[in-house]
Amino acid sequence: MVARPRNDTSSGYTRLRPEQGSTTGGCVAVPIETEKSAASTVTETPEGTPASAQRTVLRPDIQGLRALAVIAVILNHAIGWPTGGFVGVDIFFVISGFLITGLLFRDHERTVKISLTGFYGRRVRRIVPAAVTVLIVTSVVGYFLFNTPRAMSTIWDSVQSFFFIANWHFAAIGTDYFHATDPASPVQHYWSLSVEEQFYLVWPWLMVLLFAIAGKSVSKTQRGRVVVGVVMAVIVAASFAYAMWETATDPTVAYFSTFSRVWELGIGALLAAVAPLFLKVPTAVRAIVGWIGLAGIIASFFMITDALPFPGPWAALPVGATILVLAAGIGGHQKYLFPIANPVGVFFGNISYSLYLWHFPVITFAAILIPKNTPYDTAIVLAAILIISLVSYFLIEQPFHRSPWLKSFGKDRELKQKAWQDWRDRFGTQFILSTIGVIAIASVVIVATGIATKGGIPQQAAGPAASTSQQEDPIAQVQADLANAVGAQQWPSNLSPSLDSAISNNSRDNPANACFAVGNTPDFGSCTWGNSNAANHMYVVGDSEALSYAPAFKAIAENTGGSWKITTIGLYGCRFTDALIQNDGAGVMDACAQRKQDIAAKIAGDHPQLVVIANAFALGQTQDGTGLSAAQMVQSTFAEAAKYDSAGKIVYLTPPPLGAELGSCYSAVSSPQNCNVGIDPVWNQFEKASEASEANGDHVISSLPFSCYNGICPAFAGTIPTKYDTVHMTPEYSTQIARALWTTFVNAGLMQP
Repeated sequence: MVARPRNDTSSGYTRLRPEQGSTTGGCVAVPIETEKSAASTVTETPEGTPASAQRTVLRPDIQGLRALAVIAVILNHAIGWPTGGFVGVDIFFVISGFLITGLLFRDHERTVKISLTGFYGRRVRRIVPAAVTVLIVTSVVGYFLFNTPRAMSTIWDSVQSFFFIANWHFAAIGTDYFHATDPASPVQHYWSLSVEEQFYLVWPWLMVLLFAIAGKSVSKTQRGRVVVGVVMAVIVAASFAYAMWETATDPTVAYFSTFSRVWELGIGALLAAVAPLFLKVPTAVRAIVGWIGLAGIIASFFMITDALPFPGPWAALPVGATILVLAAGIGGHQKYLFPIANPVGVFFGNISYSLYLWHFPVITFAAILIPKNTPYDTAIVLAAILIISLVSYFLIEQPFHRSPWLKSFGKDRELKQKAWQDWRDRFGTQFILSTIGVIAIASVVIVATGIATKGGIPQQAAGPAASTSQQEDPIAQVQADLANAVGAQQWPSNLSPSLDSAISNNSRDNPANACFAVGNTPDFGSCTWGNSNAANHMYVVGDSEALSYAPAFKAIAENTGGSWKITTIGLYGCRFTDALIQNDGAGVMDACAQRKQDIAAKIAGDHPQLVVIANAFALGQTQDGTGLSAAQMVQSTFAEAAKYDSAGKIVYLTPPPLGAELGSCYSAVSSPQNCNVGIDPVWNQFEKASEASEANGDHVISSLPFSCYNGICPAFAGTIPTKYDTVHMTPEYSTQIARALWTTFVNAGLMQP
């Protein structure tokens, strides 16, 4: 499965995911590069025509394309449909490259130069005010609404987004084993805005250089177009080839990488360079080409899924289709493309930048505030996106965009003063009053949220005391704690560690952390607990699930009277299966095979009494992309265990079922009920398949007695958080269940009491 921004529907709302860099999908920063009109403009005149004779033509079809793209993105993130709605980002990249490069060409044709100060001034006025407003509002709301680790993470994400390096930041998170499954940031959609601004930090300067090479006179403009077109064709080819390679080798990075996305902006720029060639194309031909392109765009929304390699090569479908629509409109108004070239399409195209900036924070916050996600709730969320976007468009985006701020007026002070006076007459009073209103509304929201959360998380009423028999039976005691947690209506105030700390620390406090780290195989002695001279020896091996059990086995080794020494060693993200299962964590695939080989050799020499294997119960695929079912994954685990034939007994220890996503369900406005989850079907498939090993004399130990109560798995038990993410137990809870785990092994005849 392609790793890209994630799409999680567990809370009802689709969010970005790094399988997506996408779910279905990735995100789009909707670029609207109009400088003189709400609708896109192009200059439709042959080369060499004097600037005074050139005419600017509105392109409602381009605004319609923007509307189509942003609606597809919003629906994809809100309801998970259409599956390929995330390709809206590719449509916007092409449009942006086409319009911005066309603007630079027109600038050069009018003045025989490109004004870089004018260009970047327009970019700042157009992009920055609305983008910064969303970042500030999202950070403030997240501070009050999210749990502490997620709130701090959102603020840091916003800082990265402000400096237009968010794409590299999210690429790093997506390949970080301990953060790849974190809930999506409410500003993760800024990654594509970062890609664009990085492109435009370089491209205008390169065009200036290319025009200098071609010659500066207006008569040599055609030569300049040829030079720019040839260079961009080379860039597009190189970037597309790189995208193909990087998608195959590191799909998460490929999704966010500027280098694997430049070709999409570049192909739009290439079309702008050769635009004069399309001026005399017959209307009938343009109509056919336009409809073919529109059909290709619609098809890409439904044909492309997160299982396909993206952006290379499948982004070529929406990119190519968008080029057809843009090219078909160069020769004149596309009234025949009525599905997009209409007043409604133009309206939504005009506000598409605000729609995009606000839609993902609203969806993310709604997942916490309206977790049920009924059709009625979804309608409320979509309406909120539209209303907030309209307010932002009229009160922030347009006033700043049309202001004389950062415009050059030379030495004509009167002209500059008149420009400001015109702006104040049109936007001044509206802007001041609306700013006061926005501040007032924001203050009310912040105060109300503060009152709602004042005093911290309320304390849960004490549950029933454990009976004497439960105190004597550690398994019964754990079940009693889980039962109380399943029925809890309020978060305990005495959780130790707090859930905030558990989420932040993840596995850092695990005493066996270094025994599973990526890199060379660690020293086995430093990963062995208990009496080094003990007669009995156990190995606990596997991926990070084995790591999460390590504190429990360390406690067992140190509290069994010196009769056992236990070695806990494995590798994050490395399934102990015969087949090498793909994992996008940095360095995992390079280290996995050697780590398994070293451990198998050590077991062969030590002849331990027990080998316990703990792997994640999650579907996967081999490096060549072959998907494996639960039964096939388990069979591959059996094949790996066959290499430990010198061991006395093999034990398959099942991992706890997937827990709730704490970043979404645990907050100042939620209750423990929001974090209660059932047992996922895939887990049941793995457990059933594992039971086949018992026919060969092996053993299966279920995690359910110390993970869930009556099929419900809570986020804490007693006063300890059970997990720090959806997958891994906290080190504290792992230590807490040591006696219950030891009792289970004793009852199975695997250890002596």
